[in-house]
Amino acid sequence: MGKFDKRFTADDLRRMRKVAGKTTLEMAKLVGVERGTYENYEKGVSKFPYEYFEVWCDACGINLNPLREQILALRDKIDDAKLWRKSPTPRNKPSKEGSRK
Repeated sequence: MGKFDKRFTADDLRRMRKVAGKTTLEMAKLVGVERGTYENYEKGVSKFPYEYFEVWCDACGINLNPLREQILALRDKIDDAKLWRKSPTPRNKPSKEGSRK
């Protein structure tokens, strides 16, 4: 058994399409690009736009709901305000000597 590669590749797009029984023309129409452009995504010639990923998954019968639910659960744990708040560190903590009264 080989090492698991976590990267999503052009070959994975091809696998998704083939297992779903779709043609490159059908997939191109679904994402709104020319057939040649779609085929370049599958060949790795062009990087596929992230915004097409959900369309690809839907077209190929891949359920993204478990991932969505996990992301929503993370949002419940850490809201946006806390996400961008900086914790005091020795570098940005005001010193007593430098503070003015």
